[in-house]
Amino acid sequence: MSNHPHTPFVRHAGWALALTPAALLLASGGPALASAPGQWGPEPAVPPLDALLVYLLIPVGLFVLITLLVYIPSMARGAKHQPGHAWRNEPEWFGGPRAGVEAADENQPTAEQAEERGGASARW
Repeated sequence: MSNHPHTPFVRHAGWALALTPAALLLASGGPALASAPGQWGPEPAVPPLDALLVYLLIPVGLFVLITLLVYIPSMARGAKHQPGHAWRNEPEWFGGPRAGVEAADENQPTAEQAEERGGASARW
């Protein structure tokens, strides 16, 4: 905390400067409250069935469609792994070689290749 005599003035001026854009934005919203021109006429009534379709059936239909698109691929697969049971499928290595775990065993670097690549000995 500073004992500077102008600190409250600077603080109040900062608040005023920060709130000025918000006040101007709210003040410019007056024309949005204007009424519609006279030549537009009255709005037609919306039938209840159309309102039900737009506000209820379309959103629920989209929800069901997205849910099905998410769940159908997992439902189409065969047996699933059950927690607590042994893993009966091939081992998976995400981000590993495309040919599988066997390809990684075949491509093990020799000791000379490992030394050429650097490591703890700091030979890069």
